[in-house]
Amino acid sequence: MQNAAIPVDAQSPKRYFPRSSGPRIPQPRDRWEGSMSLGETVTLEQLETDPYPLYARLRDDEPVSWVPAAQLWLVTRYDDVRQVDLAPDVFTGATTPSTLNRTMGTNMLGSEGPDQQRVRRITEAPFRPRDVEERMHGMIPRLAHELIDGIAHDGEADLFTAFCDPMSVRSLRFMLGLEEVAWEDLLAWNQAMMLGLANFEGDPAKQDTADRASAELGAAIERVLDRLEGRPDGSVLSWMLQHDADGDRMSRTEIVANTKLMLSGGLQEPRDLIALAVWALGAHPEQLEEVSRDRSLVKRAVEETLRWCGPVGTSTRQTTRSVVLDGVELPEGALIGAVLSSANRDPRRFTDPDRFDVHRNDGAHLAFAIGTHFCLGAWFGRQLARVSLEILLDRLPNLRLDPARPVELWGWEFRAPTSTWVRWDV
Repeated sequence: MQNAAIPVDAQSPKRYFPRSSGPRIPQPRDRWEGSMSLGETVTLEQLETDPYPLYARLRDDEPVSWVPAAQLWLVTRYDDVRQVDLAPDVFTGATTPSTLNRTMGTNMLGSEGPDQQRVRRITEAPFRPRDVEERMHGMIPRLAHELIDGIAHDGEADLFTAFCDPMSVRSLRFMLGLEEVAWEDLLAWNQAMMLGLANFEGDPAKQDTADRASAELGAAIERVLDRLEGRPDGSVLSWMLQHDADGDRMSRTEIVANTKLMLSGGLQEPRDLIALAVWALGAHPEQLEEVSRDRSLVKRAVEETLRWCGPVGTSTRQTTRSVVLDGVELPEGALIGAVLSSANRDPRRFTDPDRFDVHRNDGAHLAFAIGTHFCLGAWFGRQLARVSLEILLDRLPNLRLDPARPVELWGWEFRAPTSTWVRWDV
């Protein structure tokens, strides 16, 4: 006889028992049972240092697992992550509490329903490939060459700080229409806000730093909006001021919050993607040599980087009702971490998934999520990474990782190198 479900506290779930004839239901641990679930043994340090071995164990043994250290249910298999992202009526992006909305204000990634759809329709237009190409034509390669001019004769550099940071922030600053704001300020504000976005443990010091940065960035955006009123300039900010969806325009509050969101994704993810692509290829020199010879492989190299070590680790959702996912009963209000980076290493979906392979052609990755919250700037990020990688290979002969200063990666919500030291022939 199948056990009846018992009430479960969404924020303090207990260990579930192994799979039986019915769904696994989170239950209080029996008094005689001394072992912990795998999820209960996970530490933030493990996740931040190298989450992939842990993800492999979770996929095999606890694909839907409560992880107290992260205060999230981690969902790690490809099909389950896809199911979560494609069912916003059950797994909503409008989470409570929301580190995203807390730090930036209510935005389209942290909301659902008609308002989210209205804002999405207005903001996605200037990020379509044709519109990005029209706005950014010539700007990306020009900036890439300018930055490389400053280091080309050195024979070595930390590409993360010398190229990836300014390449990402200055490109997006132009795209959005924030050129009057110092790019160094945008970068510093964004880095501070990242502390708030990943602050699932509720550290007040991290949140205070993030809140101050968010307020300063918001004031800078407001000043630009004041200038753009009545004087459109073709930027994304100008577009949001001037356009509507079915007669409804975005409010100033919505524009500011969603601009912060665009900056967060548009500064960090393309920057980290460029650095990760250089690292991934450098760690596989035979493939780096192949891509250097055959530039048609650059696009594949970027896509494989996104799958193998994408910069965004999770999409956060919350259950709107009790639901069973992969045999585990989740209560209403449960906070879910749909682990994109684990899904992209799932052997149920990808052949030999831990191997980096620019010739891979076995299916779509989930690095940009899927569904109503598919990354708005996916094409912008891909284009920036492709052009940057091509020009780096053109301008820096025999580009390679510096063996004396190995690359170290950090993070799981957002994962990137702490530095990317390289050498080339001068």
